[in-house]
Amino acid sequence: MQEVRRMKSVETMERITRQKFCDNFDEILDRVDKEDIGFVILNNEGKDGHVLCPARWFQINFSDDLGCIVNSALRYAIHRHTYMPGVVVEFIREYINILDRRTIEVAIRDIEEELKLGGVDDPTMWIELKDELAARIATMQPPEEK
Repeated sequence: MQEVRRMKSVETMERITRQKFCDNFDEILDRVDKEDIGFVILNNEGKDGHVLCPARWFQINFSDDLGCIVNSALRYAIHRHTYMPGVVVEFIREYINILDRRTIEVAIRDIEEELKLGGVDDPTMWIELKDELAARIATMQPPEEK
């Protein structure tokens, strides 16, 4: 499981002037990277202007179990005759670009199996999701051979 990062508070960041940033550009960038810190760059009036921080602070953080949770939610929702199928389908659509190949393959297989068995409340919605997942797989790098 990945460690969940928390954004550092702006209040705890060192303040520097624009001039100090310009004069010490390389040194400041090295500190940001190596020390995993941010700086607040003051504007011309000496007030907080911009924040300089590592790009990794904005990376998507999720547990390695995200795929398992997504597939479990899909399996639960596909049989429901409530609002839940729509919620799960929209969630998967929103996060489709961060789902891994295995999660998508399992989701496609589960949708296909449930459609064959019948009893799915809105088959068109699930077929459309399956097609979107298949299109996403087509854009992914092929799996590495072991």
